[in-house]
Amino acid sequence: MYKLHHTNQEGWSVHVYNCDRRLLCTLEPSHGWAFAAGAALGLAVAIVAYNLPSSGIPPAYSQPSSDLTAPLQID
Repeated sequence: MYKLHHTNQEGWSVHVYNCDRRLLCTLEPSHGWAFAAGAALGLAVAIVAYNLPSSGIPPAYSQPSSDLTAPLQID
């Protein structure tokens, strides 16, 4: 007797259509993996860039902290 083997290893794809039933794009599993890899890489770059020390160069125009308030002037 012959048994049918049902496999769950079938691929999937998502087809996106517009209102005229014209195919706009197709998303396949490789697109999902590429998106996940890009998001992970972007997150890693953001974390590394956030944790880098600053260059230590003072800004071109800096005032001492005591000069931040203007003196009282009455005319």
